[in-house]
Formats: sequence, C-alpha cells, structure tokens
Amino acid sequence: MNSIPVIGVPIVNGFHWLQRLVDSVDYAVDNFVIFNNNGRGELVEELDNLAKQPHQFIKKMTVCHLPSNMGVAGVFNLIIKSYVMAPYWIIANHDIAFVPGLLEEMVEVAKDPETGMIHPNAGDYEIGSYDLFLIKDWVVQNYGLFDENLYPAYCEDADYIMRVFNAPFKKVSKLSKIHFHGNGPANEYYLHGGQTKKTSPELNERLDKINEMNFDYLTSKWGVGWRKVNPWKYPTNRVGVPISYTTYDLKFVRSKHLGF
Repeated sequence: MNSIPVIGVPIVNGFHWLQRLVDSVDYAVDNFVIFNNNGRGELVEELDNLAKQPHQFIKKMTVCHLPSNMGVAGVFNLIIKSYVMAPYWIIANHDIAFVPGLLEEMVEVAKDPETGMIHPNAGDYEIGSYDLFLIKDWVVQNYGLFDENLYPAYCEDADYIMRVFNAPFKKVSKLSKIHFHGNGPANEYYLHGGQTKKTSPELNERLDKINEMNFDYLTSKWGVGWRKVNPWKYPTNRVGVPISYTTYDLKFVRSKHLGF
C-alpha cells in the first residue's frame, strides 16, 4: 500500500471537530501535521495530548503551535514548506471527516501522472472545493504557493482557482465518495460549514468585512470576471506577469488583523 506522505490541517477553535477528523483516518499516513492557528494559547494541551495518542494508520503526528494567527493561506504554505520533499500534500479543514475509503480513492486517483489536483467535492462551479484537496509538487512549482495577502481567511481558494482554471493539466473535481463538513455532507457546506465563524459572533462579523476586502483585492488582481471564473490572463492584467505571481502587502494584511 502506498502511504500518504502528508496530511496537513490548520485549526483556530473547535477541537472536537479535529478529533473526529483524526478518528476518521483509515489509510496509512506518514505525516499528519496540525498547525495551531489560535494565537491565544488555547488548544495547546488538547493538541499535545492528541499527538501522543497512538493511531493505527498515522505513523507520525506533529503539532505546531504558532505564535499568532498566520491565516489560512499562510498555513497552507507552511504545510507544503514543512514537507518540501513530498510528492504531494493533502490539505484539510479541521471540521471535515473522511468517509471510509475516501483517502484510498484519493491515493488511487493521484497515481495518474497527468492529474495535478484532486477535490473530492465539486463545490461551486463544479471545479473543486478547497475544504479538502490534494495538490502535487509540480503544480506548486509551476503555479506557486497560496497568496498570503488573503489573510486571514477566505478567497485564498478563489485565487488559486484563477491560476489553474485554464492550466493544461488534469484536475479531478469530484470523487465517488464525499467527505463530511461540519454536521453534514461537504456538498451542503453553506448549511454545515464555517465552524470557526460560528463559535464567535464577533469573529463572524469581522470575517464578513474581511471577506469583502479580499473580494476587492481579487478584483484588482484578476479583474471583475473572477467572480464568474473568467479572470484576466495575467495577474494584475500585465502581460508576461507569471501566473504564480504574489506579493505581500504588509499594510493590507495589517488592516485585517484579528488581534490574535
């Protein structure tokens, strides 16, 4: 059996969801890494205890307690960079759960050398949801890491969709098995997803405003057509700018800081 090199997960709150995710792993995994994105000293004991629990399928579990919230894109990138020699990475939200056989199906589909990304759930526009996905090393090499200007959350997936939408490689956006997200199936995300926001009304309000700011950023990067998956050919509409192009606008990121 070919083991999965890496499964990476960011978490801010809702430890019970993460416990459910770990319990649902039913396929050999070399490295299961958790990035504690809480930034307030919470979850430390629970996560450290989780890492000590023996698991039938997980060879090594690592917990990284970050000093502050690095954002979703930031942690996606840390997962990739922390296991830079991996041929691919599976990245998951903390509040999803694998159904039996899903991880095995992802591994089997990934054996196709022409397939660069795998999404069990088709999501909006039938092009793949980023609550659970597999990305290969050559995709990162050619199309870049995730854009950390989209701190702390939301739209990091939309930006990557713009980059790879017309890319000449195979993207599998639906599998025969679908995972859970929150209390329901992943294809009902708008009913059951968003657990991080649901735990705090104040955080929810702040993230809604940040979402609008990130929408404006994507419009400046990809044009008004991005909302309908019709982006400019080049980022910022400048001919010759590589598709992997990102910057890091410190002032913009600071304007969205959550305080932890």
